[in-house]
Amino acid sequence: MSWLIYKAKVVGTYTFIYAQVEGTAYWASLSRPNEKFEPMWRIDLALDDDTAAQFAKEGFTLSETTIDGDTVKNIIKFKRKVSKNNGDKNQPPMIVDGAKKPLDKIVGNGSKVVVMYKSYDWNYKGKTGKGLDLQAVQVLDLVEYR
Repeated sequence: MSWLIYKAKVVGTYTFIYAQVEGTAYWASLSRPNEKFEPMWRIDLALDDDTAAQFAKEGFTLSETTIDGDTVKNIIKFKRKVSKNNGDKNQPPMIVDGAKKPLDKIVGNGSKVVVMYKSYDWNYKGKTGKGLDLQAVQVLDLVEYR
């Protein structure tokens, strides 16, 4: 399993746990936000079966995606909105290479990455769930977008 706790940060009465997970990237919008609906940076990550089972056990939703006619399972979605609820701007996620140096490339489908994230609970219009706030991406094996 590739789940690792990164660090805990206490702010007021909240404790934020930062973690990281390794997988295969799909539909990454990291260099610039995806603006199809609400502007956000995002990445879909295909996980191995054990890691996917751990995310499901923790209450996160897994999905599938289709790439060139092939179905990819165990997808978990990481997102970061461009604007916070109060109108302030979020910082974009950091993108680095395997040596942790800044990377200025577009991450294509099939890239091997490590995603650092912060999980959170949400409640909206009577519905509840869990989300994954995208913090940073380390690209281990880049497949450049074409």
